[in-house]
Amino acid sequence: MDSLIKRFDAVWDGDLMLCPHRGVAFQRDLSHRVAYDAGYFDKCRGYEGRAIANKINRGRIDLVDRHVGAGTSVLDVGIGCGEFIKRRPGTFGTDINPAAVEWLKAERRYSDDFSGFRAFSFWDVIEHVEDPELYFRAMPDGSHLFCSLPMFDDLTRIRASRHYRPGEHLYYFTEPGFVDWMALHRFKLIERADYETAAGRDSITSFAFVKSLPGYHDTLAQYRQLYAPFYGASAHLYFDAIADLVLRRKPASVLDYGCGRSDLVAHFWADGGRRIAKYDPAIPGCELLPEGAFDLVLCCDVLEHVLMADVDKVLSEIREKSRHAVFTVSLRPARARLPDGRNAHVTLLSAEEWTRWIGEVFGAAQRRALRYDHIALLTTF
Repeated sequence: MDSLIKRFDAVWDGDLMLCPHRGVAFQRDLSHRVAYDAGYFDKCRGYEGRAIANKINRGRIDLVDRHVGAGTSVLDVGIGCGEFIKRRPGTFGTDINPAAVEWLKAERRYSDDFSGFRAFSFWDVIEHVEDPELYFRAMPDGSHLFCSLPMFDDLTRIRASRHYRPGEHLYYFTEPGFVDWMALHRFKLIERADYETAAGRDSITSFAFVKSLPGYHDTLAQYRQLYAPFYGASAHLYFDAIADLVLRRKPASVLDYGCGRSDLVAHFWADGGRRIAKYDPAIPGCELLPEGAFDLVLCCDVLEHVLMADVDKVLSEIREKSRHAVFTVSLRPARARLPDGRNAHVTLLSAEEWTRWIGEVFGAAQRRALRYDHIALLTTF
C-alpha cells in the first residue's frame, strides 16, 4: 500500500481502516481485488460515446490543455476503454490490464517510459492503485498530473455512497485529505474542477497538480541556510533523560545522527574511553556519515525535520549503524520557519505513529517518560 498512508493512525471500521485526522480511508485487506481483464475492459467500453462521457472527456481535455497546451504529449495511466486517448491527439497510455495494453499497442499508443513525458493523467485511477507512489516517483520533477476521483465529506458514510466498491476502490479521501496526501508526494495543487459532477457524475472532483514541492535536497538546502547563524542545539532540554539511558547501556561507541550545532555526544566521551562521532548533512564539517557500526545512535530533534517521504531512508541509514538508538521527536510545529516559509518541522506525526514506524524498522520501539508532553523520547531497546 501507499508508504505514507500506512504510517497514519487508523481505526478499524469493518472492511475499512479510517484515518479521520488525515482525511483518508483504505480497504483493510488490499489483497481482495477485482480482476482487471478483458471483461473489465469491455465494461468500460460500454460507457463510451454516451452524452455524459462526451461532456466528461471534453472537460478533461480542456483541463489538460489549459495547463500544458494542446500540443503537449500526455501519458494516460489506467486508460479505461481508451476514450480519452482517442479524443485527444498526442496522448499515449499504459495499463495493468492486458486487454488495454493489447489495444494500446495495436493503436501504436502504448508507452511505459515515464521519463519521456511531462504530463500524466489518472482519470478514475488513483483510488484503484495499491501503491500509487510507484507512478508518482517515476514522474519527472516539474511535470503535471491530472486526475479525477470521488471525494467524501464524511469518511464514516463511505458505504452509503455508490463509490463504495470493495476490491476496486482501495482508497477513499476527503478533498483536504487528498490534497494534503498529494503534497506529501511533492505535488502542488494548481486547480480543482467540478465539471464531472456537473455532467452528472456523483461527487467526482478533478484536479491539476504540478510536481514542484521541495524534495530532500531542496529541504536540506533550506536547513543549511537556517543553521548558518545558529540553530540545532536543543538537546539540553532533555539531557538528563538521555544521559541516564546512555550511562546505563555503557556503549563503547556513540554516533550523534543529525547533530545540528549541538555538542551533545561530547558529554559521553569518557575521557577518550569511548568512540564518539557526529553526522549532519546540513552542518559544515559533519556532512560525511562516519564509517563502521556503533553501539548506540542518538537522533535528537531530527525526524520532524525530514520530509515524510524520506523518513524511511533516514531510519534505514540509522539502523545500518546500530540496532540500538535513542530518538527525541517533537510532536508540534516549530517556532522557526525555513527561508522558504515552511514550518521548520516539516513532518508532524503522533507519538504512536512514530513508535510504530521506528518499531517496524528496528524490530522494537518504546516511548520513555519525559516531562515534556510535546516531545516523544523513544528507544529501540
